[in-house]
Amino acid sequence: MLKLPFTIKLAGWLIIAVLGTLILIYTKEFLLPIVIAALLSLLLYPVYKLLIKWKVPGVLSVIITMLVVLILMVVSVIFISAELKSVLADLGGLSGKMSEKLSRLQTYMSEHWQVEDATFTSWIANAKTKLMGYSGDLLSGTISTTTNIFSTMVLIAVYVFCFLLYNRDFKDFAFALMETERRSEATDLIGDIQKLVQHYLLGMLTVILIIGSLNTIGLLIMGVDHAIFFAFFAATLTIIPYIGIFMGASLPVLYTLITHDSVWPAVGVLSVFMVVQFMESNFITPKIVGKRVSINPFVAIVVLLIGGQIWGTAGMILSIPLTAILKVLLDHRPHTKAFGYFLGSEFTDKSSNPMKIFGPRRTTLKK
Repeated sequence: MLKLPFTIKLAGWLIIAVLGTLILIYTKEFLLPIVIAALLSLLLYPVYKLLIKWKVPGVLSVIITMLVVLILMVVSVIFISAELKSVLADLGGLSGKMSEKLSRLQTYMSEHWQVEDATFTSWIANAKTKLMGYSGDLLSGTISTTTNIFSTMVLIAVYVFCFLLYNRDFKDFAFALMETERRSEATDLIGDIQKLVQHYLLGMLTVILIIGSLNTIGLLIMGVDHAIFFAFFAATLTIIPYIGIFMGASLPVLYTLITHDSVWPAVGVLSVFMVVQFMESNFITPKIVGKRVSINPFVAIVVLLIGGQIWGTAGMILSIPLTAILKVLLDHRPHTKAFGYFLGSEFTDKSSNPMKIFGPRRTTLKK
């Protein structure tokens, strides 16, 4: 077999990366529901397989599996809708309070810092105007977003139904395209990916429940209204590594800052989230999700940014599990194992020994 120079191989990988990125960008509306459905199908497959083992017909097994998920989703949506409605009902009063606080800020700046700049005064006035109309804009935006999410969820449900019902047909089709000697390796690979996705998704659900409970306790102690909503909103965003918890904390901190006369309750809420974030990053997620799905911090930040640029928030959420799947694929091939090592946490783990993975380095002896 002809061995290509390294530069040719590198150019080929770059071309594939560029073309792949363009495909992901321009086929987002089509591919994103399929990717989400594929991951959910891998998560739900053990339930479907158990029902099949109990001699439940295939179509009925899929329907029962999806009904369980649907019931959980309906309960969650009812709770979220009720809390969101309550929050939206408070926005009118919050806008007034925020306007009052901005006026205080303007007075403080003028008295203590001798600020008389017309630009600053104009900015305060514009902020007041925008805040007064914020409630209506948020409500209409929420309705529009909810409608889009609902239509996407219906499409994802259809894909999940097909993936579960025809899983054997998809496997047979894939194996028909392979050489016989590679089918055993492909079976192992599919099994590894399935275990990885199940471990990651179930682990993250557990982490969300734990983080949400801890956040709720902290916010209730601080006397924050809508504590459960804010707590689990922030906990859900922990699926976006490193920055998710801070994105989730910004809303309750701002809410507390507006609804209280003193700044200290907001500082207390921020402290609650910082403590929970420390526990999540150092103890909870490593213990539950473990190193099996762990991507090293450098790669995690890069794929988060890339995922956000390509598919927005959904891309940030999916970037880590998809990168972990890519690592599994790379680890299964000897000539791509080095790339898998680079993606994983072992790359930055000081106790990791690359020689055990790749063997001793080859050296050329000079005569």
